[in-house]
Amino acid sequence: MTKTNEVVPNISLSSWDYISPDLEVVHPDSSFPNMIIGDINNCYWSYLRREIPHNWYVDKDEPFIGFLNRDETHILYNTALKFAGKKALEIGCLRGWSACHLALGGVELDVIDPALAREDVYENVSTSLRLAGVIDSVNLVAGYSPQKVEELAKQLQRKWSLIFIDGDHEAQAPLNDTIVCEPLAEDDALILFHDLTSPDVAQGLDYLKEKGWNTIIYQTMQIMGAAWRGNVEPVKHQPDPKVNWNLPKHLEDYSVSGL
Repeated sequence: MTKTNEVVPNISLSSWDYISPDLEVVHPDSSFPNMIIGDINNCYWSYLRREIPHNWYVDKDEPFIGFLNRDETHILYNTALKFAGKKALEIGCLRGWSACHLALGGVELDVIDPALAREDVYENVSTSLRLAGVIDSVNLVAGYSPQKVEELAKQLQRKWSLIFIDGDHEAQAPLNDTIVCEPLAEDDALILFHDLTSPDVAQGLDYLKEKGWNTIIYQTMQIMGAAWRGNVEPVKHQPDPKVNWNLPKHLEDYSVSGL
């Protein structure tokens, strides 16, 4: 495991902060002072994999909504490293934890989230990104996808090389996000998904697979996935060997990275 110390040096991970070996590591924790280890009993979402013992992080002001965990953010960060200097899009940023990891990877990031219309959320996210030293490479946009995606692409004459879809998880929102993003992706592009534990979210990955994109699943707490086309490759990932992993039925036809 290669460690870098661009943000916070000498952070020790707990035994349940797994990160796949050979991934480059960053620790922007000091930029997120409200981030704490959450209590999974506070989350009523039926697709939270409570049986996975990895730490589940939350904002102390919203303890019922989880961030990506360590392993998942490092899939983001290491994927972004492959696209450094290129345009990236994130749909749904919560408190900016995932956006920070994408930006630390060197992409020029557009972020769309309706919660950014709230002054307190915008200030919280922008302050964290400023503390992490990446605010200048992130464009925070308040709005709802998929409409705002089309509007932003037209306004900025934009296509994106890397896209992360983690917005509204209820059907048909993930599918609609994917449908609008697919033609706005560059010829060499990769699209990441989080929370594929939900079959509603998986509809987006299914759509790209049917359109001929290459696909892979990452066995993480909430299951991530990648679809790609052209001259790009997804990062390789090794699932935590201490966990007895399984796949939901709706993902059984997908290949799993590292297995």
